[in-house]
Amino acid sequence: MQTFEEFRSEVQKAGGKGRRNMLITNSFGVYDIYKLIRKNHWYNIGRPMKEHEFYAIVRGMGRLLAEEIALGHEVRFPEGMGRLELRKSPSGVSLIDGRLKNTYPINWDDTLRLWYEDAEERKKKTLLRMEEPMVYRVKYLKHDATYENKIFYQFKLNRFIQRALKENIKKGITDTIW
Repeated sequence: MQTFEEFRSEVQKAGGKGRRNMLITNSFGVYDIYKLIRKNHWYNIGRPMKEHEFYAIVRGMGRLLAEEIALGHEVRFPEGMGRLELRKSPSGVSLIDGRLKNTYPINWDDTLRLWYEDAEERKKKTLLRMEEPMVYRVKYLKHDATYENKIFYQFKLNRFIQRALKENIKKGITDTIW
């Protein structure tokens, strides 16, 4: 008999045979940018920088950006790269064109527990939802950006920032307009 944790891991494909293999290709990493700056004689920043210093600056900027997002502040990127904004919308159940539309967020813990206990519910793909009055999203606004091929760019929050934002919303530290 399979334990709940093994079942959860299998369904989420978190490890083992069904593990997701996510590779990002044709993209620049921090070390690539460091090599570019070094190759171009440090762009007149004053002095050469060690790799450790460069990584510390990048990590520090990432940490500050994460804090601003978690507090719900608008983040404007330089050089016409757009901005990030926290938005909220009401959630609920409605009937649109004769079809039921449910915008409540899914409670994955309870749903997986239900699927573990009842295989029939898993086959029917029954989802259990939370009755949250508002749904929050961080939106990357590109309409005021000036670069080309905007359609190919996206911004996705990592799990750490999502959880910090969720905690701040629950504590009442963060809120936003519609």
